[in-house]
Amino acid sequence: MKRIFLLCAAAFLSGRAPVFGGLLPEGSFSDDARGLTSASFLKTPPSARFEAIAGACLTQNGPQSFFCNPAGLASTPKGAVSASLAYESLLEGSYRAGTSIIRGYGNGVLAVGFLYNDSSPGMDKFDAMGLTPLGDFSAYDSSAGAAFARRYGLTDFGFGVKFIKSKLAEAAGTSAALDAGFIFREPGSARTEFSLAMRNFGFPLKLGSQRAPLPLEFGGGLKWKYTPDFDIMLEGRLPCDHSPYLIMAGEWFLGFAPSPVVRAKQAGVSGLFVRGGVNLKNYSDLGALGAFAGGFGLRLGALEFDYAFVPYGELGSTHRMEISWRVPGVKKAAVPKKPVARDAWAVVAPFENGPGVTAIQAEVFRNLFEAELSASGLFKIIERAKLDFILAEKKLAYAGLAEDKAAGELGRMTGADLAVFGLVSKKAEKYLITARVAKVSNGEILRFAAAEAAEEYFFRQAARKLVSDLSR
Repeated sequence: MKRIFLLCAAAFLSGRAPVFGGLLPEGSFSDDARGLTSASFLKTPPSARFEAIAGACLTQNGPQSFFCNPAGLASTPKGAVSASLAYESLLEGSYRAGTSIIRGYGNGVLAVGFLYNDSSPGMDKFDAMGLTPLGDFSAYDSSAGAAFARRYGLTDFGFGVKFIKSKLAEAAGTSAALDAGFIFREPGSARTEFSLAMRNFGFPLKLGSQRAPLPLEFGGGLKWKYTPDFDIMLEGRLPCDHSPYLIMAGEWFLGFAPSPVVRAKQAGVSGLFVRGGVNLKNYSDLGALGAFAGGFGLRLGALEFDYAFVPYGELGSTHRMEISWRVPGVKKAAVPKKPVARDAWAVVAPFENGPGVTAIQAEVFRNLFEAELSASGLFKIIERAKLDFILAEKKLAYAGLAEDKAAGELGRMTGADLAVFGLVSKKAEKYLITARVAKVSNGEILRFAAAEAAEEYFFRQAARKLVSDLSR
């Protein structure tokens, strides 16, 4: 593997590379290698979501990552299931369809995927002289495979293997390939993510008497969260059958929720995505009219529909459509929900820090939770300054009291009708957070909710989920 990477690096610097065991075409990593690879249907992932951002998919997550960078699968929570079905109407009546299914487990994420490309429409067979038509013939490509991904702290890693088959009239050939990648995130409230990926590394495909390498590609990407709901992507690609090129894209989310929603697109909140991008490879191949792509996505709870319009200059335009479905992995609390008056006054007590969690971390989560709870309009929140002053003046150590007594004491001092308690603990490299709403008159627990966070970066997402569960 190391030798292959060194070879590709040398090819990038020189602009040409010799054939290495048939894995690379002549003049690889330059424009001289155009048209010298097989299985071209593997070059672009079958995803309307990714095509709408000109293919800038290396730092994205979701079931579509199976076809681009398998490291993007690692963000799937334990027990969560996601599926994607994409259809692409291509040029000259040809089409492509792909599907993937992923599931999160305790030690990682497993995924399977299938891709089918039909190029038969409009292809006729003639005699040896090229004069007499002999009818049409079939031409298709397909791939099926599996992938595994896992999160290690601030790094996501994933790899996948796939079996490839191509057929052209009576000739058919098979091969196998490997995809692998990383996604690196900043600690804390990350604003950038960086990715590295390798796609389609495998054996040459032999079709009839012809033998050609697979479209091997290396890439790196950067995603910058310009605002909480607007991402800017910049990617560099190094394909073995083309000179290096750049992709620039953006994605903007407009949430339907009435309250401010930060990073809502990661929390499953309904809304509209607006996407666009420019691919400089298409600019050099197809001109300005073929460089741009755009589209939109509509998310309604767990269901999402995506559309992409991808022009190919004078050759025409293509349309891509995709449906995705996601089921969250965090289990609902078993405690029955009881009605809570929305005009009630509530006091949010300092969250307790359990095993593996510092008091500062618990206070950080409390701040995020209180902000989300206030924005939801579920309760009228007692001002933090008033509560902190009372706690300091009375030196109340409510953590040592039973919840009914603590709730009654906080309510008596602040005039609140309800008291909200929380606990942040850590187990098996995951943060476990619970929140309880108690009635101050008798300490009865009216609501209970629980959430998980893989790291502090996802505290806000966990806080939003707790508020959402408490609001139902």
